[in-house]
Amino acid sequence: MTNTSFEHRTERRNRLIGLLRSEEHWKTSQLREQLGISQRTLMREIAELRAAGYPIDSDRGRGGGIRLNGRWGIERLQLNHQEVVELILSLAIMESLNSPLLTNNLKAIKQKLFQAFPEKQRSAVSNIRKRIMLGDNAGANVVSHYSAPESYISERVATSFLQRKSLSIEYTSEAGINTQREIEAQFILLNWPIWYIIAWDHLRNASRVFRIDRIKGAHLTERVFQLRPKHMFTDVCIPFYHSI
Repeated sequence: MTNTSFEHRTERRNRLIGLLRSEEHWKTSQLREQLGISQRTLMREIAELRAAGYPIDSDRGRGGGIRLNGRWGIERLQLNHQEVVELILSLAIMESLNSPLLTNNLKAIKQKLFQAFPEKQRSAVSNIRKRIMLGDNAGANVVSHYSAPESYISERVATSFLQRKSLSIEYTSEAGINTQREIEAQFILLNWPIWYIIAWDHLRNASRVFRIDRIKGAHLTERVFQLRPKHMFTDVCIPFYHSI
């Protein structure tokens, strides 16, 4: 009998926590109706949750409200694998830029998120981070000739890089020469605000660097490429950059 009573209370408490997390604000009458309990029992459960560390606030007065404050809403997020990877990588990139504003807690946030995800995703993120290189900020002259790439091109470059799919691109060189290339996005490099692909170029059968904003067309192929040894890219200065 005791075990049954304990299991019933545990289930009820878990339901109460789930309800509090599901909405920003609840009336006590709504919670009583959902759980099928009295006002006294509800208040006892709320008090015990507070004692356990749950940040629950309540409004006094007739029909008062109850809400769960703090950073509990993150558990309601449903992210797919690529969204998880992009979220953590974005935080790591911002942390690496050493911005003086709005970045004091990035390291702690990144670590908490990183530990919350399954081992498979943590391993995938760690491997991808080694392929993202960070350099100095781009010079004023370079930035003055920069224009943001089309969003669909950025998306296909990111997919090519993350999923290791070869990319067919139309590329315009600094001299204005247009060529068609098939490339493997082995590494990407950020010289803020300009992104580069450090790639294996099948046209030249050698490593090359491509500015993403000079890509005028991009199409994913079905060919999945393997990562090549880092020393094959020494001629494009990879040793002088550090990964995020």
